[in-house]
Amino acid sequence: MPRKPAQQPTYKDPVSMMMAMLLPIHSAATLDWLVDATTTAAERTVNATFTFVYVEEQDGRLERRQPASDLRRRSQQRAIDAFGRVALASKLDPREAPAIAEALDTGKHITAPASEIFRGLIGESEALAAQRELGVDTISFVPLESAGERIGGILLMHVGQPNVEHVGLLAAHVSCATVNLRQAQAARDSGVIDIGRSVFDARKIEADLQRELARAQRYKREVSIAVIEATNLTLLRERFGAFLTDRLLQRLGEALAQNARDIDVIGAFKESGYTMILTEASPEGAESAARRLLAIAKEAAAGDGDVPGLELHLAAGWATSPADGASSEAIFAAAERRMYGPQSQVA
Repeated sequence: MPRKPAQQPTYKDPVSMMMAMLLPIHSAATLDWLVDATTTAAERTVNATFTFVYVEEQDGRLERRQPASDLRRRSQQRAIDAFGRVALASKLDPREAPAIAEALDTGKHITAPASEIFRGLIGESEALAAQRELGVDTISFVPLESAGERIGGILLMHVGQPNVEHVGLLAAHVSCATVNLRQAQAARDSGVIDIGRSVFDARKIEADLQRELARAQRYKREVSIAVIEATNLTLLRERFGAFLTDRLLQRLGEALAQNARDIDVIGAFKESGYTMILTEASPEGAESAARRLLAIAKEAAAGDGDVPGLELHLAAGWATSPADGASSEAIFAAAERRMYGPQSQVA
């Protein structure tokens, strides 16, 4: 029996609907969960009852990625059983499917009957029979690209005719999320980058600070830190999701790094802030730097005007060794006291 289109949730406007469906794509922690989120979004925005996400390998073949949930895997298996393991192979060579190869080469998605999409892989009668069995009216293949480079593609099996603009928008967001997941994995592999903030992680900052403290003690010099923390990060993640919130943190880190001196080092502070090591900075210099950084951070933390309420609330503090102590623990504690005490600076 043909499957009915998924019932659409009620939203005030189409933009709100698309935002609600696309946010889980960007908050997916792994590629498998990204497949699940993409499948859900495709079902609710472009009436795709079956969705397959492919990632391009170095040899040009497309690897079909498994969804994380058993429910989605069982759903996909229905389509695989209907069309066969040649059409929906775990490794697809685009050269054997001319329509898919053309879409990848031109970067333009196509929407056509199954017999056209799977031409070269299965016969026309088999394709039409499978399409009828699943209650599918048409199929789209959409290339995934980022910065002009191919990432893979999405195969969507629709009930009815899809909205072409929505199909393209979905693919653009999946492409972006896939690249972000790859970059996050590369950052994890490097071991020195805080993934959410795109700066040095707290372990490296601690090691660098201890070296600077030892050098300062040896040569009777001062070394300072300035810290900035987002005080509403948890609330933003609950309301807007991890992707948009962490992107705001990344913008903040980039802005701070661009305005740092060449001899300063910026990295993560706790779960929601930044530390800047201010080499040979006096207490007055550290306070001045914290105020300046807070002004820079305020502009970067303003968020996107198209998403009301997406804005970081910030607090800043500073400390200097040896005046505030000789250890990293002592000067971090002093910086936090200033951050939330009478001398606090907030934005």
